Amino acid sequence: MKETLIKNFLRISKIPRESGNEEKIADFFVNVAKENQLTYFKDKNNNVLIKKKGNKKSEPIALQAHLDMVCVKTKNSLHDFKNEGIEVIIEEDQVTAKDTSLGADQGVGLAIMLTIMEDSTFNHPDLEFLFTTEEETTFNGAVTFPYEKVSSKRMINLDHSKDDSVFIGADGDTCNEYCLKSEYIEHNLPSYRVRIEGFPEGNSGEEVSLSEKNAITTMAKILKDRDLLIKSIDGGTFENDLASFCEVVISTNLDVKEVFRDVNAKVTKIENTRSFSKEDTKNIINQILDLKCGYITENLASANLGLIHTEGNEVKMYYIFRSMRKEELEKINKESRNLKNNFHVKELYTDPIWEVEEKSELLEKYKSLYFKIHSEYPQEEICHAGMECASIKNRMGELDIISIGSIIKKYHTVEEVTYISSWVKTFDILIQLLEII
Repeated sequence: MKETLIKNFLRISKIPRESGNEEKIADFFVNVAKENQLTYFKDKNNNVLIKKKGNKKSEPIALQAHLDMVCVKTKNSLHDFKNEGIEVIIEEDQVTAKDTSLGADQGVGLAIMLTIMEDSTFNHPDLEFLFTTEEETTFNGAVTFPYEKVSSKRMINLDHSKDDSVFIGADGDTCNEYCLKSEYIEHNLPSYRVRIEGFPEGNSGEEVSLSEKNAITTMAKILKDRDLLIKSIDGGTFENDLASFCEVVISTNLDVKEVFRDVNAKVTKIENTRSFSKEDTKNIINQILDLKCGYITENLASANLGLIHTEGNEVKMYYIFRSMRKEELEKINKESRNLKNNFHVKELYTDPIWEVEEKSELLEKYKSLYFKIHSEYPQEEICHAGMECASIKNRMGELDIISIGSIIKKYHTVEEVTYISSWVKTFDILIQLLEII
């Protein structure tokens, strides 16, 4: 089965599947369903549901994964994510990509589901394979899918990044856009483009403690209370990921190289005669610093400022915050909307909390089987990020759901790595679980 999993991961990796560009991967699974005479449904948002008849009497169960991936590449890469697949590198057990993110999140889960779909030798109840879109951005797929088409009351999500634990709950989250639009002023100050980089990359829910010292926040701390004007500030890639770089255009009489002596900075003198005013500059810096990142409450609510960009004379920043407590999410939202920095606030999306079930038959069976195989129980964890499990459960009502997966490290970065032995471990326990439930 190891070779089949590898083959299927490579099949999936050949297909472009950036968030919002999932049509080709959705059609791939539709074609697989057709080739194997399986019932399928595809909606207008490229979500796909495939049904496979089982060979044992038991209630149906759904397997769920998202089709999209986070697409990042090295500075010198010419890779076209809209039209090109991923160049996968396999070195013994280790799997990486050449100059891009790998998409193991969630290509591994897709490969496992594909293997089960195409193999008729496994013993299992009726299966429903649910593939959703835009999980890495807006959860639009999980939010819009018509769940009346799903008959299962049990679901296994495959979006975990460890193989020795199981997710049983997840934070709810809210993402806000903060916008300042103002007129530039004229000046005759020396101007510079400054880029700081080399900060940690990855998912801010996985690396919460690293979020506090992201590149955007670091840039603001360096600029605070200095005699300068900002023309533009751009940093980060996605609101949910750590900002590993930030670039600013400033105008000042200060010694800029001295200002940035303590960080990895590239300073270039440029021509520029228009910037934001001192007041606007102060508001931009203060807004960044007022949006606290990392763990921000005693209850381990967390937040991340993952993206800021400037279009003309308009600065936009994107801030996501998470908690297992609804009242805490509301408090953080209220406080971040009432900052006195002249920014207009717009909510982009919110995802519900995945509450921990007091009793889950699916969890108990998984734990017992895991112990039988590995002589220890898996860790039960709560994900410090929003997960599709919450959105799906919120819309389906009665649903027993757990999330499992394989080892994926540094996902959402060009250093993303996963391990074939972990795929096999997860696949084997999933197949055995489907045999006994």
